[in-house]
Amino acid sequence: MSNKIFLDLHHIRNTKKGFGQYALNLAKGILKNNIDGLNLYYYVPLKGYKRFGNSIKYRLYLGLHRRRNNFKNFDVWHSLTHLSKVEPQDLDKTKIIYTVHDAIFTIINISEAKRQPAIKLLQSKIDKSDCLVFISKFTQDCIREHFTISDNIQQFVIYNGNPMEGVKPIIKPSNEQPYLLCVGEYRKYKNHAALIPMLYHINDTINLVFMGKYSKENQEKIMTLAKEHQVENRIIFKASVSERKKIELYSNAEGLVHPSLAEGFGFPVVEAMSLEIPVFISNNTALPEVGGTVAHYWEHYEPKYMAKIVTNGLEDFKQNKATRIQELRLQASKFSWKNIAQQYIEVYRAVLDNTPVDSKKRH
Repeated sequence: MSNKIFLDLHHIRNTKKGFGQYALNLAKGILKNNIDGLNLYYYVPLKGYKRFGNSIKYRLYLGLHRRRNNFKNFDVWHSLTHLSKVEPQDLDKTKIIYTVHDAIFTIINISEAKRQPAIKLLQSKIDKSDCLVFISKFTQDCIREHFTISDNIQQFVIYNGNPMEGVKPIIKPSNEQPYLLCVGEYRKYKNHAALIPMLYHINDTINLVFMGKYSKENQEKIMTLAKEHQVENRIIFKASVSERKKIELYSNAEGLVHPSLAEGFGFPVVEAMSLEIPVFISNNTALPEVGGTVAHYWEHYEPKYMAKIVTNGLEDFKQNKATRIQELRLQASKFSWKNIAQQYIEVYRAVLDNTPVDSKKRH
């Protein structure tokens, strides 16, 4: 067997988005490991061509490949998301791996008109696959509950990596008003609105910064709620920021507040831990897998209760800062791209040989 493995890395064309960062870091992480015996082909846009050296081969991404391409004679084809529309010509002769990032659409409150096409698409990709990789145990359980998976399909859990791995905090002079940080695009299931009544019960010297994409309409919703709870002067929106500014906002925050109702993983949690600030998160879906024992958890969203969790957590961090920072770093280090890439290499070998991977190595 030639052990030709095709990695669909076309999302590298936009590294400002999560899939782009995922593809870029996995591509780099794989080449930090032993790939002897594997004949790797990186499918990349023009900006990624030859970017990763000469130990692997390249195929150039073109949009027309979604309709027609000449890709065939690969032993393993890895699509880094089930949303990819590019497939090999000889699908029946190629072992297909899909990484499934979430199926939140099965559990959040959306219309059936939106839910059913998403379900149909994912089930069609599952039916084509020889192997499924899930980015959290929660995601795997969710897929098993809502979809049909043949017993012949291999399944593995490999967590995402840390987008801030190796990045040092950028600490500014402590002459600015303290703030809590909420990261992410506004979506109803992210539950950002729960932070507004909570803020009223937190020390009024602390602001709340929303870093992420907010439409004018959604900003107005938040500000209307803030006025109702008399905290409108403590709300700040930071939409499009540079990478340096993003690091600064994390590094100087009192803590991350992430009350999401549903997550397939939770990048902001890893980023915040890596930049050494306490994290306050929901105790549901995949978030406990990421936060481990170092996160502070909300079991529900009653405002005074939420505020107490935050206030106590901030005080604990202040009193035990050196120890807590060490614990945060240790938890964040579990999401190393090199280690995650090594787990994918083991999966490639397992799929080639049709053998299981030691579960202890996958987590």
